[in-house]
Amino acid sequence: MMLKIGDFARLAHVSLKTLHHYDEIGLFRPQHIDRFTGYRYYALEQLPRLNRILVLKGLGFSLEQVRQMMQVDLSADELRGMLRLRQAQVEQEIEQATATLRQLQIRLRQIEQEQNMPIIDILTKVISPLTIVGAREVVPGPAQMRERCMALNEQACQFISDHQLRTDGVSLALYYDNTNGIDVEMAYAVEGAAPGQSLLLHQLPTAIVCYATYSGSYDDFGAVGQLHGALHQWIEQNGYRITGPVREWYLRPASDSSGLMEIQYPVEKS
Repeated sequence: MMLKIGDFARLAHVSLKTLHHYDEIGLFRPQHIDRFTGYRYYALEQLPRLNRILVLKGLGFSLEQVRQMMQVDLSADELRGMLRLRQAQVEQEIEQATATLRQLQIRLRQIEQEQNMPIIDILTKVISPLTIVGAREVVPGPAQMRERCMALNEQACQFISDHQLRTDGVSLALYYDNTNGIDVEMAYAVEGAAPGQSLLLHQLPTAIVCYATYSGSYDDFGAVGQLHGALHQWIEQNGYRITGPVREWYLRPASDSSGLMEIQYPVEKS
């Protein structure tokens, strides 16, 4: 039995636009086209093929993937493999959507508590391994930090100069966990050197970091501390744990109140 395109579309619960598009891309063609009027006619026997297309599309396969799947006679194992691959993709999408939902819930709670949009935005990214030149020391307390960090920075710069290493000039501080004082390393990322040539030259491993940026005076310890506190809270709320020294990248010099810093916490899922 032959049906006009409108009747077939109503029977299959699809739009005329869908049938026209499927015909244009060679996915599902009419059984017959009247050469005088151009009318498209479909056969009832074509319904199973259209239903198969709609099922695969509903599972999230692209029309190109569906077209390829319909062109060949897939074995049960091949079809099972494609469906399992799609299953894994959907599971990953669910995981990402769940993480996004968690972030939305956290933001909503923050807005309810503060009656405003939080001013600190925290993101994650993957950092590739870095070869750094760094001078490290345990500083007894905050009062000595400025003097000792400047001295450590000069020590790192001198090593870079002596060994003619390449650097972009952006410094960073690394803070290690130490109960005896402030365990800090002033460092620069360098190129053209093999880690291990000196105690000052070593490598930071690949890491997932959560991070946020700070703009202002580096001496405003209250504002910087607030940012660190927000990062700690984010880590706890999102089920992470800290896996390495905190990194403070000084993207602009600290010579005035317009400093720009990115604070990074290496993390992994608890």
